Amino acid sequence: MDEATPLTPFDTMTQTREIQMLKTVIPYMKSSQKKQFAILIKYMELQNTLHIFSQEEQVLSMCSLPEEENNPQSLLNSLRPFCTPKELETIDMLTNMFSMLETYETIFAG
Repeated sequence: MDEATPLTPFDTMTQTREIQMLKTVIPYMKSSQKKQFAILIKYMELQNTLHIFSQEEQVLSMCSLPEEENNPQSLLNSLRPFCTPKELETIDMLTNMFSMLETYETIFAG
């Protein structure tokens, strides 16, 4: 996982441009101020999350996928950008296993 890791849909909904700017400021602050400032930022993120979950239609849209994308392989592919190389090996193994199971079901479900 590197610094270019994309934001998840959840992050996109709970992050604001202002919060991202505040996070960028932390390395430039005095050491004694960083902890309190980081806690303040996390508190702001929590407030945004609570606000979003109080709006039912936004929660439903954030927590939903089209039926064709709601499967284990899609989940594994969505996790890939956040994984270490070792975790990617495991995901590849699981993806291959699911693919073989689908092939098996196609052949013998006939």
